[in-house]
Amino acid sequence: MKYYAVILVAIVVVVAASGFYIFYENQADHKTQTGNHIYLGAFYGGTTKHVNYVSAKVSFQSGANLRGNVYYVILSIWDSNQSYDQLGIASLYGSFYSTYSYTTLVNGSIQYHYIKRGWFPITPGDYLLSMSASKGAVTFTFDNTSFTADTGGNYFSMAPNEAIGNHSYAGLTVYEEIYNFTNEFPSIAYNFSDIQYRASNSTGYITNWYLFSHNVSNYTSYVYMKSDTVNIYNSPPLTLKINVQNLSSGANLIISDLNITIPGNGQYSINLMKGNYTMYLVNSNLEKSYKIDLRIDNTLVSVTA
Repeated sequence: MKYYAVILVAIVVVVAASGFYIFYENQADHKTQTGNHIYLGAFYGGTTKHVNYVSAKVSFQSGANLRGNVYYVILSIWDSNQSYDQLGIASLYGSFYSTYSYTTLVNGSIQYHYIKRGWFPITPGDYLLSMSASKGAVTFTFDNTSFTADTGGNYFSMAPNEAIGNHSYAGLTVYEEIYNFTNEFPSIAYNFSDIQYRASNSTGYITNWYLFSHNVSNYTSYVYMKSDTVNIYNSPPLTLKINVQNLSSGANLIISDLNITIPGNGQYSINLMKGNYTMYLVNSNLEKSYKIDLRIDNTLVSVTA
């Protein structure tokens, strides 16, 4: 996972768990949700490229999930046959699954299809998603498990939008969609990092992102986009303030999967999701650990070398 630090008086670091994307389904057992649905995430805003492969690392931590709702967090892209190809995580009434889908056009309408054998239970953690298109088929790979669908696509269109008939739809996207939304978000954050593409003559990171939302106005969630990282927060991070005293030389602060170098004594601020953490202060002369229960904003911890 990639993180970004800004060193002013303090070090401010955004750390999130991570996530996946959403897709619609035309299956009756998942269309029973009523009421509004929302989506929140990011869409690609760069120049259009024809690519053969897209991938992303995704991670998320445990938290209070929505047990009465269906939602998805997914990476999505259109292929050359105008199939909307999607890969990610489904949360079905509180349980997590891998999932993928594709679409067909029927009498001008978009029909969504998922292959149920491609779903398997997952737990909070780190995963790798990838989709490749070639010779009329798309291969969806969730970690080391792959499934292939005959979508008719020979390549993907990495673009901000896709024209279908008289309508224009969002193109390459990373977002969360919640059905039967009642102003309640899961207390889980989803993090996409190392978002990449491959084409016949080039490879690179996908870095040009813009906010993508629908039916969301007053919400506690927000989206953090920087370089090849898109974080979807479902509650604002909390600030952990760390006072370091009696440190004769620089050291490393290690917490979660974050490791930052601090120059010495002072106060440092780290933004984290609510939870229990073990923090380590390490330099050549010492290694100390501190148990932290982060429940409220601006939690202050004093660390003495």
